[in-house]
This record gives sequence, C-alpha cells and structure tokens, in this order.
Amino acid sequence: MAYGYPEPAPKAPVNPVLVVVAVAAGLLGAGYLAFQYLPSSKLDQPAASAPEEKTKMVDASGSAVNPLSKHIEVTGFRIREDKSQRVTVQMVIVNHSAADIAGLEMQVGLYAKGELVVEFPVKVKNLGPYEVAQGTGQAKTRLRAYEFPDWQFLTSKVTITAP
Repeated sequence: MAYGYPEPAPKAPVNPVLVVVAVAAGLLGAGYLAFQYLPSSKLDQPAASAPEEKTKMVDASGSAVNPLSKHIEVTGFRIREDKSQRVTVQMVIVNHSAADIAGLEMQVGLYAKGELVVEFPVKVKNLGPYEVAQGTGQAKTRLRAYEFPDWQFLTSKVTITAP
C-alpha cells in the first residue's frame, strides 16, 4: 500500500472587486501619508512679493541679518594684555562658503554662561573661499585679561556689519 500526499483543500476564490478596492485604499493611504509627512515642495510656499525679500534674512527679534552670517565662524579666542594694559582678543575667523569676502567687518560679542562679557569690532581685509584668517580686536572693558573666563567657557555672537 502506497501513501500519497493528501489533496489540497480547495481555496475560496477572492472577489476581484475587493482586490481593486484594497489596492486603491492602500495607494490613497500611502499618498496621504507622503503628503502629510514628507517635506513640502516650493509649490506650496507663497511667492515673495519683492525680489529683495528673497535674500533678506531676519533673526528671532525681527532685525535684518547679513546673509554671510551663516558662513562665518569665529572661534579660538586668546585674551591678552599689551604693555599699556589694554585687552586684546585674538581669534580665528573661518569662511565656510565658496565666496571671496573682501572688507569683512563685524561686531563680536563674547558670552560666558549666557551673559555678555565684552563686545568689540573686528575687521578682516580679505577672506578667501574656505579660508581661515586671524583677527584681532581691542576690547574696551574694565576687566583685566586674567579676570576673563577661560577660552573653553566663552561663546561668541557675531553680527556682520559689512559688506
């Protein structure tokens, strides 16, 4: 006597209308989720009323910000005194853009624990693309150089005034 495989049970046929409805619902649901959660395109954004508004940047307070601000980094502070006890701050200025920046002028503020310690102007004649330059500023303050917080506790806020 030979044993064979049992015969498979007959499957109930699937209604083709239900398949079409299920596929349509799945595609509509995927489209809805993509529309809701993926970044929107420029078509959804309102058009600018004037061409100059496209390049104008503003900070949280609503004041205008130079477009170069996002490309300039000021770091590596060294605080010294000269012989006449004037405080001099040396720093490294980094250009993270592909633009050649001539006549860069900025106001640098040094902060420790969120409090302004000192603010001073800095000028750089020319800063090439992806270049690093040394900047120096004379700080007008009553603090002596040794009274400043250590460099690792200082953060900077840079406001570009020119170009």
